[in-house]
Amino acid sequence: MMDISLHSPQKISPVRHLAPPSSASLRFAISLLAATLMISSACSRNNENRVLVTGKIEGISGTIYLQEQKTFELQKIDSVIPDNNGVFTLSPEAIETSIYALRVTPDEKVVFIGNPGDTILITGSVNQYPSSFKVTGNQETTLLHEFYDYSNRNLRKVDSLQLLIDMHQGEPDFYELTVRVDSLFNQIWERQRSYEKKFIHNHAGDFSTLLVVNYHFGVRPVLSPKTDAKDYRRVDSGLMVNYPDNRHTLFFHQWLREVK
Repeated sequence: MMDISLHSPQKISPVRHLAPPSSASLRFAISLLAATLMISSACSRNNENRVLVTGKIEGISGTIYLQEQKTFELQKIDSVIPDNNGVFTLSPEAIETSIYALRVTPDEKVVFIGNPGDTILITGSVNQYPSSFKVTGNQETTLLHEFYDYSNRNLRKVDSLQLLIDMHQGEPDFYELTVRVDSLFNQIWERQRSYEKKFIHNHAGDFSTLLVVNYHFGVRPVLSPKTDAKDYRRVDSGLMVNYPDNRHTLFFHQWLREVK
């Protein structure tokens, strides 16, 4: 169907007298201020027929690409080379609510939902992908990234279990270990399923549910239209009420009728 399936505690230091700022500190402060002013200026130029995508990404190198979901695949619609501080601005035309992905590296992307007239702010560090990335701009994107944060934590747990299996292959108690790991994996899987079902129930009619119902946990879809027909109908009904003429809504509605 669709191609898209997004603090450690601080130690308290003793009070000390502040020294005059160094030249390096001043340069950093000036750079940060300039980036903020650039983003604010870009935001003020937005209009109702575009989605403004702006922000600052540390460690970025070369061109970044903005893609839009075109029913079956992501298509590149814009690109930009960030400045030396990682600040960038893109402003593609938008006629309806849609699904976008900012491709920050060939293998890493930040997915968000954009409405005409929205200003989407993306910040983060390439070296700390995806945990450091923050995306704001509308309620749909906020909900979506809460979902992605939860799902990524579960995926990291699964990766840890797989690493444990790989480290102990060939050992005498390997079979017993795999049984325990399978049990833990099933618990994570069921928590993911429960979370997705609750998300769809609580946010029926929100555009973010379209991505949640199509989400793949690794390579495996979590929900299916046959096993979880009620959840799919809830997404379909909500989108038809709130986004009745949207191409993503109409495609999902027609697809769901055909798979029944």
